[in-house]
Amino acid sequence: MPTFERGDLDLHYAERGDPAGPPVVLLHGLTLSSRMMERLAEALPQHRVLLLDLHGHGRSTRPRDPACYALEEFVADTIALLDHLEIASAVIGGTSLGANVAYELALVAPERVEAMILEMPVFARGYDAGRAAFLALAGLFAGLHPVLTPWHPVLRRVPLPRKPPELNIGRDFLVADHLAQSALMRGIVRNTTPPNDEATAATLTMPTLVIAHAHDPIHVIDDAEETAARLPNAELVRASSFLHHRLHPHELNDHVVRFLDGLPT
Repeated sequence: MPTFERGDLDLHYAERGDPAGPPVVLLHGLTLSSRMMERLAEALPQHRVLLLDLHGHGRSTRPRDPACYALEEFVADTIALLDHLEIASAVIGGTSLGANVAYELALVAPERVEAMILEMPVFARGYDAGRAAFLALAGLFAGLHPVLTPWHPVLRRVPLPRKPPELNIGRDFLVADHLAQSALMRGIVRNTTPPNDEATAATLTMPTLVIAHAHDPIHVIDDAEETAARLPNAELVRASSFLHHRLHPHELNDHVVRFLDGLPT
């Protein structure tokens, strides 16, 4: 897996699809890794798909300082990937944390964002539920550290196939630095949610696909619907729950493929 440096961070990424195709960066959700986006990447063979492990995730550096996990630091990871590969602009998409990073990147550097894919963005209505959940996870991860760490060498040696990616996602969770995971959770709750008021949204004119999920207290569907309505060039897809596209990934893939095929060339 190729790497590049951003300050004292080593960031890992993978490339899929056509190296000469239009670039698409896909960003994973909180505590997960770029493996989460492998199924979608397979559906985009005509694109140059870049799967980034944000710091604190996957194989990238995992600081144990909560201050390292400001949202703008994840945005900097993504811009650094584009700079490393000398890509002027790309489609930026993500799920949950990845969606917020994509949105924030479009706010601070819109010239780098050809289009956005926002699955399960977290805005103001989900903040309180998210803060409670993430603080609980911070305690859980701290408690798991002494239990799982002695088993890491054994777990890393267990051979696993590349597919399905969920097998490796599960092992990634078990062999993670759980003190770093705890710091990640404590750092995430220090962030405020990105602004999605009418004036702010009106500045984001790039084509955007918003994918909203019902019955989710953190990724509140009302926030996603409101954001899609305020963005000048957005379309909205609704799913019945977070699990819907996890259990039926081909449906998510179809929505994304259709959206990308409709972008101006």
